[in-house]
Amino acid sequence: MPILFCNVGWMERYQGIRTDDQISGGGAYVKKEGRGHEVCNFSPDKDTLYGYVQAPGAQINLDRLGATSGDDSITGTTVVWTATRPGGGTTIVGWYKDATVFRDYKKFKNPPRAQSQNGIDGYRITAPAGSATLLPVDARVFEIPRQVKGGMGQSNVWYADSPESAELVEKVRELIESGQSPHARRPKHDRAQDQERKARVEKAAVHACCTHFEKLGYDVVSVEKDNVGWDLVAKSGRSSLRIEVKGLSGTAFSIELTPNEYNAFAQQANDYRLAVVTDALKSPRLSICRYSNEQTAWVVEDNDGRALEIKVKQSASITCI
Repeated sequence: MPILFCNVGWMERYQGIRTDDQISGGGAYVKKEGRGHEVCNFSPDKDTLYGYVQAPGAQINLDRLGATSGDDSITGTTVVWTATRPGGGTTIVGWYKDATVFRDYKKFKNPPRAQSQNGIDGYRITAPAGSATLLPVDARVFEIPRQVKGGMGQSNVWYADSPESAELVEKVRELIESGQSPHARRPKHDRAQDQERKARVEKAAVHACCTHFEKLGYDVVSVEKDNVGWDLVAKSGRSSLRIEVKGLSGTAFSIELTPNEYNAFAQQANDYRLAVVTDALKSPRLSICRYSNEQTAWVVEDNDGRALEIKVKQSASITCI
């Protein structure tokens, strides 16, 4: 299957110029007019996409894609769309699979609505909308080298048919077929394993805390699933404590509270305890923290009575409407 690289201006959606989607780059015409014929490259009309690229001269050289000199078009082409990111670098923004590339610029008999609204009267490439992919902005990270041997030149149309380009083309095909860039980095950690380890740390911390208070004569009940802002309730006679447990795999004492947990913590109530277990999986060390009315501060209940350093962070609730 032949492949053709087409460099166009940068947009987010390519569905026409809008107040929230302008075009940048794309050459002198775009800079002068504030638009280009490529602005509707991913705006489907009756399941068909009409693409445009500013070709050098009047024609796209179909012979370099495998057509004969008399052919007006060639089908079954993969068209890779590239653009210059606002921060620099030419990256792949999307592609057409099974596209038809025309030698000459074709004018619409009846321009689709989006093209008509954007002053576009023709196209150079067509493709089924279902065979096309426009990458989200943050996924446009596959860079195409420019003006180097085996890379794209100054022209907006690149046939990538030299032997020096073969390795790059193979990587691009891998991106298109798998959706995974060959440059993609593997995650440093397996998320499933991380979650499993986190669960074991929390379980070990709760166990250490329960053991501590049971040795003091308390009956301890878990309320972890109730989402009340603390994990345990410990009772002994008339004494009752609400205990929030935090487990850490390392030895450093540094934790964060959810908004629900912080609401309970911020009440500075005499019956509330914050239990922090460091090195929970190897050598658990339990620190019980309470609010001291005498010191007007949160302290660790040990011989030193160390005060906690508390930094309140701002958060927000965001809804998409």
